[in-house]
This record gives sequence, structure tokens and C-alpha cells, in this order.
Amino acid sequence: MSWSIVEAGKAKSLLPLVRTRVAAIQLSDAGEMETVKHVGALIEQTLGTFDPEKPVKVSASGSMSFRDWTAKTGGFQSVSIAIEPIHFTTPD
Repeated sequence: MSWSIVEAGKAKSLLPLVRTRVAAIQLSDAGEMETVKHVGALIEQTLGTFDPEKPVKVSASGSMSFRDWTAKTGGFQSVSIAIEPIHFTTPD
């Protein structure tokens, strides 16, 4: 099972996009879904600290696996989150 979110734009525009993306993710494992909700909340909180007009790139992804897929035991997750301001340089 895996999921991902990738968006870029002004911070104020990304907030509703991230909410929509998180709501659209449907996973069968309740623990993994809980992780996605926490990641969404963390992204929202972090974007709230940006100037609303600041360009930002947001990417998050994760996957869930099990030592024994059939029995669904020995579960583990991998999660990656990046929230990066986009800096533009202008020529002199």
C-alpha cells in the first residue's frame, strides 16, 4: 500500500489542495490512514507559518508493508515529507 501528495504554488493556494489530496487517499490499513491524516495536519500547520503569497513545494509519500502479507503481521511504514520554499532569483 502506498500514497503520495505533490503540489506547488502559493502557500495560501496549497492549503485547500492538500486537504483535498489527503481526503482522496483511501487505504485499507487504519494505521496507515491515521499516518496520512497526521501528515496532512503537519503540512497544513507548516504552510500556515508561510507568507500566504510565498511559493512553496510540498511533497509527501508513504508506504505500508508487512513481514507476513497474508497474516498482516509485522507491519512497518516508510514516510517522507518535504515542504520547501521556492526562491526566485531575478537578474540584476
